[in-house]
Amino acid sequence: MLAGIGVRDITPESGVPMWGYSDRSGPSTGALDALKAQSIVLRGADTTVAVVTMDLGRVPARPAMDRIRERAAAKGVTHVVFTASHTHGGPVMEDESAPHATVIEARLGDCIDDAVAQLEPVRLGVGHTAFDISHNRRVLTEDGHCLMLWRNAERIPTSPVDAEATIIAFERTDGSRFATLVHFACHPVVLGSDNREITADWVGEMYRAVEQETGAPCLFLQGGAGDINPYLDKTPLSDGGVDAMRAVGKECATAILSALPKITASEVAQPRLAYREEMVEVGTRWDFQDPEQQEVFRAVYGGMFDRYLDDLEADLQVPLSVLTINDDLALAFMPGELFVQFQLDLKSKSPVRDTLLVGYANDFHIYFPTIKDAAAGGYGGTSATYVGLGAGDKLVTRALIAAGELTGRLRPNCTPEDFRLIEYAPTMT
Repeated sequence: MLAGIGVRDITPESGVPMWGYSDRSGPSTGALDALKAQSIVLRGADTTVAVVTMDLGRVPARPAMDRIRERAAAKGVTHVVFTASHTHGGPVMEDESAPHATVIEARLGDCIDDAVAQLEPVRLGVGHTAFDISHNRRVLTEDGHCLMLWRNAERIPTSPVDAEATIIAFERTDGSRFATLVHFACHPVVLGSDNREITADWVGEMYRAVEQETGAPCLFLQGGAGDINPYLDKTPLSDGGVDAMRAVGKECATAILSALPKITASEVAQPRLAYREEMVEVGTRWDFQDPEQQEVFRAVYGGMFDRYLDDLEADLQVPLSVLTINDDLALAFMPGELFVQFQLDLKSKSPVRDTLLVGYANDFHIYFPTIKDAAAGGYGGTSATYVGLGAGDKLVTRALIAAGELTGRLRPNCTPEDFRLIEYAPTMT
């Protein structure tokens, strides 16, 4: 398998509107740390896939992503997947014509070009560690209602939470470190709305510390973080918010660096990449064309309703992409803030050994709650969500089927061997 890495700085100039908090008092005043766009391009026998990660709250607008894909196709890249870290310290990206957005679009394309130009043989291994930095911000009462627990400095136990961080370690054939991919689910919101400096939050601090130690790029894949906050959510600047953010990032980096030496990057006789993308109909939860419902939504969302929700179709379709690598690693890219239960379900039910839900990918349709959470209400359960009931379940089911079919574990035709039964024989100790 061949791989290449491209890295570009996408830090906007000061004065741009910032994404993520509605109660900010103004545009950015500078940069606390740099924002990155990073691309890893993987080439197999007949497939070349670019996975582009970025320190942004959401991916760019669809027309911008389409233009980047056309540019990448000219370089032989058959598929491009975009995913954002979901930092709340980045610039607004909804207006693709804004000067900073056009610069970022160009640099995203540049980092793919850079990666293609540096393709070389690699091998990879997968390992796991734990980050104890987060909690579920939705506490459900016994009678099924939701109470919001945004900050949890006391570390009160909550559930569900996925403390597992998955590490995909790439090496060159001489054993030197090529790149590290880290997958975890947690909002990058240690800093709150009082911070007006551009920042990648704890995620950026994490991969900077890993890169400093390994000498190789570190990329972050955000998971199903829809209901997961850091314990130190929105720490005020006056209470040491910047130091808290950096401490969280360094804690995660320490866990990664401890786990890396234990990961074996193995040779594969016939490296294999397989990719599938499809549109999944998830519908909308409410009828946005109903005049009475429109009154409700305008009262709640104001002008945001007309900007984002008024033109939603009842048969809404959203993109799903699944990438499998060497038949034992699957990445399922989903377009929004999936609740963490979907990540846990995907891991436990997949026919592929390591299957990861990557959120905030290829589009942005805000929150995908479980049906139980939708019934409980609260932020992400009723507020700030519009996809149909069961939308996340549909994406997970389609992803599981795709992972099974791409790896040959689910086949369209059967053979007599498939009907052979093997009896379980317990081992005596």
